[in-house]
This record gives sequence, structure tokens and C-alpha cells, in this order.
Amino acid sequence: MSTSRFDNQTDEQLMKLYQNGEDSAFRVLYERHSSKVYGFLSKRIRDKEKVAEIYQDVFIKLHKSKDLYKSSLPLLPWMFTVTRSVMLDELRKNKNIEIVNIDDVENLLVADITNDSGSDLLDLLQSLPEPQRQALEMRYVKDNTFEEIAESLNIKPINARQVISRGLKKLRELIGEGGKS
Repeated sequence: MSTSRFDNQTDEQLMKLYQNGEDSAFRVLYERHSSKVYGFLSKRIRDKEKVAEIYQDVFIKLHKSKDLYKSSLPLLPWMFTVTRSVMLDELRKNKNIEIVNIDDVENLLVADITNDSGSDLLDLLQSLPEPQRQALEMRYVKDNTFEEIAESLNIKPINARQVISRGLKKLRELIGEGGKS
């Protein structure tokens, strides 16, 4: 089945179609973002077999959780929240997995500040000032460099680091105020 009729749809529109039973819409989302998910995992876990296993688990979880996605929120951060959640669940179960790097955002997830769908974290991200939210998404979802973030936000790289640091600090404060149950 051709997916070209979906090429002009946004990720959010495609996800809504998928939620409504249009499986070919998910194929387009998979084609758009599967390499990003794989890249995200392979930058954090050394064992390529384990990366492949977790990668498959991510897409199974995305399928099972599709009805939890809120169409008012951007899809990509939700998708990566699910990816992080699956990865961290596996790291908790299997302590022998050799990791490359876990960023502050993953540490927040380890602290169980979010439910399985990741919606709590997404809600908190949406409450941040726009430059902080954008910088955090570019850094931790899109894996942009500080230089790329600075260019996009029209600031200096050192200021991009400060914006991200302030955003993480604000997230920690928000979590402390009500993110834990």
C-alpha cells in the first residue's frame, strides 16, 4: 500500500490517523523517525544486540500506547519519552548492560517522575518558558549540539548551555512541587 497520500501530513495528524485505525499512517511515522530512535539508543548503549532488542520493544510499546498519546502535544517528544522509558526499564531489569551515556533527562525518568506514557514529563516540559523547552527538546530529543541550539535560538553556545541548565533546574523544581506521587 502506498503511503504517499500521507507525505504532507504532520506527525501529529499521522498519529491521530493511526489511533483511528489507519495502520499505514504509522508506517510513515516509522519511516520518518525509526533511525532517530535507533540512533538515540545506540548513543547510550554499547551492545548492538541489546540496542536492536530495545528498539523493537520501543515500537511495540508505541503501538500498545498509541491511545495514550494526546494529540494536543508534539509527537516526537512523546515518542522519545516512550523510548527513554523502555530503555530505562531494560536498564533496571538488566544491570549488566553497558551504557555509554545517560543524560539528566534520563535521570529524571529513573526517579519515576513520569507514568508509562510519559505524559507527566511532557506536561512539565510544556510549562517551561519557550526557549528552555525548545533547547531541551533540541538537546535531548533531537541530539543537537550546543552550537546548533545556539544558532537556532540566535544565541551564543555558552548561553545555550545556560538555557539548558536553567531548563533542567526548572524541571527539577516542578517535579519537586508535584511530579512525585
